[in-house]
Amino acid sequence: MNLGNFYVEYPASYGLLGFFILVFFAGLNDTSLSKRWMLSLWQIKNRKQHYRLISSGFVHDGVIHLLLNGMGIYYFATMVESMVGSIFTLLIFLFSVLGGSLFSLWMRRKESDYQALGASGGVLGLLLCAVMWFPEIKLGLLFIPIPIPGWIFCILFNLGSIVFSQTADRQRISHEGHLGGALFGGVIGYALINLFANTSISTGSIQKIPFETWALFWFGVIPILLFGVLSWIRPQWLYRK
Repeated sequence: MNLGNFYVEYPASYGLLGFFILVFFAGLNDTSLSKRWMLSLWQIKNRKQHYRLISSGFVHDGVIHLLLNGMGIYYFATMVESMVGSIFTLLIFLFSVLGGSLFSLWMRRKESDYQALGASGGVLGLLLCAVMWFPEIKLGLLFIPIPIPGWIFCILFNLGSIVFSQTADRQRISHEGHLGGALFGGVIGYALINLFANTSISTGSIQKIPFETWALFWFGVIPILLFGVLSWIRPQWLYRK
């Protein structure tokens, strides 16, 4: 994108980063900003403040929270943007934030005081797309010194989030927000890669979906959906104190 005499290669990705930082500093001057924008089951249910389903993805709880999500945008949103462009990148992020919010409210629907904030759902959605479209990438965390294949990392992360959502750790981290973002982003990513494959077939070069992408969808995305269904048919099995 040309901006006067400057060229910005990834305007959507850098735009998201800039907006995160702007909102963060605005929150330093207005301490009630996070409370007004964060996801709140009570506020959405009783005051119909549905904008929180999206606005919660732009406020963060401290510098470390902002830094982690900012790094996710820097690495993964740019990869997605290189594939589908700026508009689709923003749409994937927003739909993943919305998915994280909706999944959180569904899974924690019995907790009237449930609250959450942060762009993690959007970041996870972009991460799933990036790994599905670039299955050769490797990922790691600070406590995993050796990077592992991205598709294995995402499967382990999503399954681990399901497990940790049933522990006391759920009071500290919205694992459901991560899972909902990964679910929506994963479905979008898998649907688009199917579209890419169909397009290549029409040109005469048949391309199969990589095994890594297939495995990530069925073992890293579908379990999230099943987790949500389990909450509907057997709610007594989940979120025990």
